Amino acid sequence: MQEDAMQKSGLIQDGWIEVICGCMFSGKSEEGGKRVTKEKLSKSRIPIIFVPRKSQRKLTLTFKQEQVDATGKMVSRNGKSFDGIEFSTSNPDEIIDFIREMTDPPTTVVIEEAHFCSDELVEVCKKLAEEFRLRVIVIGLDQKFNGEGFGPIPRLMVEAEMVTKELAVCTECGSQNASKSWLDSRERKSLENGSILVGDTQYVALCRHCYREFEKNFGKQ
Repeated sequence: MQEDAMQKSGLIQDGWIEVICGCMFSGKSEEGGKRVTKEKLSKSRIPIIFVPRKSQRKLTLTFKQEQVDATGKMVSRNGKSFDGIEFSTSNPDEIIDFIREMTDPPTTVVIEEAHFCSDELVEVCKKLAEEFRLRVIVIGLDQKFNGEGFGPIPRLMVEAEMVTKELAVCTECGSQNASKSWLDSRERKSLENGSILVGDTQYVALCRHCYREFEKNFGKQ
């Protein structure tokens, strides 16, 4: 059993859930990267990162203005990258199955781009925290471009012991309180079939006031 293996290795601990959320360009993965780096620096910690297959995308770095392939990785816009293990968004139980097969049990599970996952991810995270007693760090968008909750993130925010909401810089007014992701209306037309647009070049970050102005001027999301 996973817990027996952890006891033998001296890594038994209380489990909990942390959520890092926010809009596009808010630095969610950068904050996640800081926590992973500290985990890797600790001799008693073993972190493992999971990335949904659906998140195959190109990511634009902030300062170099060049794109990198973020498929199967947790990549922040400052260029820091960590390898991850891909899993099915419709079957997040794959995370538990993978951990059960590990020879060296982890202390920490990081789930990147979690907004793409089905609601079953909530129960998976609870199991990881309660039965496996792991530190679970979930990273994802809390809202869709139309302001609705995105995937399992809102439920995980309620379930979590710790929630960190990152804010971006509004591309319109420069406010540092941007919490909305605006998608160009021309791109929105391509989503009428219910698909999700993956990538970052089609989005801008807006504060709530500029978001309202964009709605008035360019139509509701």
